[in-house]
Amino acid sequence: MTTSQLKEILKSNVLVLATADSDNPSAAEEQVQAGANVLLAPAFARLDDEDEQVLEAYFEAAEDCAFVAGQIAAPKDALVADEAYDAYYESVVRQAEWLDKMDVSMLFLTGFTDAVSAKCAWYALREVTSLPVCVGISVGEDDASIRRAVSLLITLQALDVCAVGCFGMFVDDALTVLSELQAFATVPLFAVSNPGSFLEPEEYADYISSFVHQKCAMIGLTAGRPSFAAAASKMIWQLSPLRPDFPVLNAVCSKDEIMFLDFSGKIVGRNKQLLQIKTEKEEELKQALVLFNQQGVAPVCFNIKDIDLLEYAILHYDGRPAVKSDEYGEITAKELGAMVLEPEKEA
Repeated sequence: MTTSQLKEILKSNVLVLATADSDNPSAAEEQVQAGANVLLAPAFARLDDEDEQVLEAYFEAAEDCAFVAGQIAAPKDALVADEAYDAYYESVVRQAEWLDKMDVSMLFLTGFTDAVSAKCAWYALREVTSLPVCVGISVGEDDASIRRAVSLLITLQALDVCAVGCFGMFVDDALTVLSELQAFATVPLFAVSNPGSFLEPEEYADYISSFVHQKCAMIGLTAGRPSFAAAASKMIWQLSPLRPDFPVLNAVCSKDEIMFLDFSGKIVGRNKQLLQIKTEKEEELKQALVLFNQQGVAPVCFNIKDIDLLEYAILHYDGRPAVKSDEYGEITAKELGAMVLEPEKEA
């Protein structure tokens, strides 16, 4: 499947997404029989014959009735040191190459809490595959976490991702976060929720229309029984997805602050200013990133001519930055999801 094909599917369909226990491959077949449209495979670590057999069981279960999606998980810790960043990058490359070779239809990046890790994963897999990508974030429901989630959404949808959603959160928490995200969404949203110990299929079915109302085009559970997929499928067939309101969102963001710009690049609102960094020295840039990635800091604008240094700045910035640069720098910035401002204009 291509990115454009998945985007077209999500414009007119709400898909039931199901996971199955890797130790019980027959459960995947039961999920498809219950109405699942997408089977989300586990995140494989070894990439050996045993993992291949598990994934093949998913394909056998899906047959011509469902898509099989590969999963790549977020790193356990934030990628602060360059060594950790490089190691995770190479890990994603290996997983993406293997999943592409195994012919999955799409990829899910799951469990992300910061933009640096998510951008690292996206850029790594884009080195080796053109499969469509959906990104799942995992945050709390408090105000600070919701601001973090909105910042992640703005950063990720500036890349060529097909959907952004909540992954692994309890159903009520996911709905709370999605209710805030939907106002800023320019791509479809999704929810792969944690059912907890007490949620029953009938209760889960009652949530489905609320998820669709929050612009979710894919809905599932991290550990749901086939009865949950059946309950969701019964509700979803009569619902149509709500398309995002805006094809473009002119915004930049830091870890937890958002700044909107008009179509000419001028800041909307009073008493706001982009933090600017103009340097061609790697050490100065790294010191600045430590500051810029802290909470409470306003969004940043990079004015860097060296292409390699500019790329490093964008990828290691925890948010979506603005960029002022020459023609080649603009190309790099757009490919990496930054917002380009004209160099001669003041931000």
